[in-house]
Amino acid sequence: MDSHFTNILCVLSDSHRQDDVVAQAIHIAKSNQASLTIMLTLEALPPNANMVMESFAYIDSHQSMESQARNWLTEQEETWSKEYPLQTVVKIGHPLIDIVTGVLRHHYDLVIKRSEEGFLDRLFGGLDIRLFRKCPCPVWVLSKKNRSQYKNVVAALDLNYHYPKHEISVRKKLNLDILRHAARIAMLEFAQLHIVHVFDAVPENIVRDGFISVDNDQMETDLAKIHDEREQALESLLSELESELAPDIIDFLQPEKHIVHGYPRREIAATTKSLNTDVIVMGTVARIGVPGFIMGGTAEETIQQLNCAVVGIKPEGFDSPIKLDKSEQVEE
Repeated sequence: MDSHFTNILCVLSDSHRQDDVVAQAIHIAKSNQASLTIMLTLEALPPNANMVMESFAYIDSHQSMESQARNWLTEQEETWSKEYPLQTVVKIGHPLIDIVTGVLRHHYDLVIKRSEEGFLDRLFGGLDIRLFRKCPCPVWVLSKKNRSQYKNVVAALDLNYHYPKHEISVRKKLNLDILRHAARIAMLEFAQLHIVHVFDAVPENIVRDGFISVDNDQMETDLAKIHDEREQALESLLSELESELAPDIIDFLQPEKHIVHGYPRREIAATTKSLNTDVIVMGTVARIGVPGFIMGGTAEETIQQLNCAVVGIKPEGFDSPIKLDKSEQVEE
């Protein structure tokens, strides 16, 4: 099962209360026997700062900030390295660009960071949401009350395949990738694996507001058909995953399936909370060819309602809108 990580980047945005974040990153790196880099990324001084500071003071302040950041991180590295070998780097500039270009340059296959605490960050698209949109590798955002060991892992799948043929293939591969990662996390953590799919036949607000009339008996029949269709799609995915795994792994995991009728933008989060979920694995981009395209806002709205860790997965062929400079040599 090709879902383990080999080269992990842990992102810190300040020097406060970071030991638990690094401890979780070390735990994940150990579980995957992966290399680990800790990046302290800070916003550069505002561009207009040199308008209110003499030029030498502006340069001195920037250099002082960088020097102090490096000294702090070097001291922390000595402590953290006793638990697991790791590297550290300081970046001062634009965190999103520094992280994504770092992923492209050094071929990181997972980014780990703590979730942002500010309501406005979530509401207006803070760094977490922008990484879910634009980072080319999986992004694992830890919750503020992160547990040292996970007990419940959720794979959130979109089993609706009523799309053009070329898009169905992408969606099926994304679902299988989500399931692979969730299954691996569950195995490593000895956790319960839950699979959640929410479907909505007719948007409830349209029915409720009387825009269309619906035969209730016919609707119940249709809902039963959709449920059966999604259950068959899930069984097909599980069969494909089982063929990749060692014998009896699926029996060991005993995944619990939750196929729920409701409004996805609300019920994915509600179901996840009801399961006392520690981490949810979900797709944050559903279409290729549209850089940074969030699937209809469903993923973004769901993430903003969650209080657990989130692992965001991109579909095969995703192309980040952030690029390396053409003159920059990519390190192999």
